[in-house]
Amino acid sequence: KNKGSRSIEERPEEINNRLEYGHWEGDCVVGPRGARKDGLFTLSERMTREEIIIKIESSTQDSIIKAIDTLEDSYGNSFKDKFKSITLDNGREFLDWEAIEKSRISAKTRTVVYFAHPYSSWERGTSENQNKMIRRFIPKGTDISKLSNKDVETIEKWMNNYPRKILGYKTANELVLEVANNSSGVFN
Repeated sequence: KNKGSRSIEERPEEINNRLEYGHWEGDCVVGPRGARKDGLFTLSERMTREEIIIKIESSTQDSIIKAIDTLEDSYGNSFKDKFKSITLDNGREFLDWEAIEKSRISAKTRTVVYFAHPYSSWERGTSENQNKMIRRFIPKGTDISKLSNKDVETIEKWMNNYPRKILGYKTANELVLEVANNSSGVFN
């Protein structure tokens, strides 16, 4: 499906081993069939487990590109440092990977996209685990169109302030701050 795209097999070891900040896994959380098409585009940073959740009108290529464009507008020149790479599944909403990679502002590459193997959700385990946490607040079958942006923001804040054993009982926000204070962007 994703002709010419990069396989997860091409992903460098510093990404695989979570040695550098700025490498994300992306996915969509959708509501029940038959409901409005609203969904959530989730981005999970591999090293710190930082979570970004964006409410989208539908799980389509256009909605995903619009969400990434909004992030680029928000982060400006630091977008390329914050989002060095994004690993995605093979869902139809991610097929236009070239538009995801290409900056709307400068027409240059803004990030690098990798694709996991089909039916291999464990290759994006961070994203899958984060989505399970989201489902604590939004159980399967919940009509996402009924959630406000404030509701989504509350979930994101809770996740980023939740201490985790895997992070030495620190929060994602604490680790992101540590990375920001370390000018190399490499976690020590």
